[in-house]
Amino acid sequence: MVVHMFNLSPVMLGFLGGATAVGFPLLFNLVKELVFDWKKMKVERTYISVQLVFILDKFVSECAEVSWDRGFDEIYQEPVPEHLTPQVEPPIFDMSTVKGEYKYLEPTLIYKLQSIDIELLKIKQELREMTAHPWFGPEFMDKYFLLRRERYAALGLNVAELSENIRDKLEIDADHGWTPKDSLLRSKAQIARTKSKSAFNRMLKKAERIMRTKQQPF
Repeated sequence: MVVHMFNLSPVMLGFLGGATAVGFPLLFNLVKELVFDWKKMKVERTYISVQLVFILDKFVSECAEVSWDRGFDEIYQEPVPEHLTPQVEPPIFDMSTVKGEYKYLEPTLIYKLQSIDIELLKIKQELREMTAHPWFGPEFMDKYFLLRRERYAALGLNVAELSENIRDKLEIDADHGWTPKDSLLRSKAQIARTKSKSAFNRMLKKAERIMRTKQQPF
């Protein structure tokens, strides 16, 4: 009935039968290869992502250290701004130890990882421009360290969020009782208090100058 329905000749039926006999194994092998490639991609992506979590957490921890660096050893009394010097080296983001093929990672993740180096360069450039400004002198080193702390704290928090996103996808529990993100949040709060105090002192000094001006006789 099927033969009469499509009006197929015996020759055509033979051709179709042969094509099916050849095509089905090819299709089966193609599907098999696609499934294999998908599984390989998933395994490779997980393998690389686990390594990235450790590298990102280490970087966040180093950012946290810089975010607390006030330019002096805090077991001693705070010196005058002119004597402030870095106690902690800025972090370096290095993925050279990560094993695996990056092509299996999501493009957005690769972009975010590459952006970390760009953000580091932007911080260094901003700090360099600050110290190169004509008004800058050793007496303003406290402001330099405050800006340095603020920028590395912000970068560390951004990278911590990236690490958390990867960890969530891998369903990895990161609760070890302490995370570098906690240190960054405390540092950020302390920086905000310092800036608020400085702003208040500037307003107070400005008000005092205005009062002295008004009290001067003509």
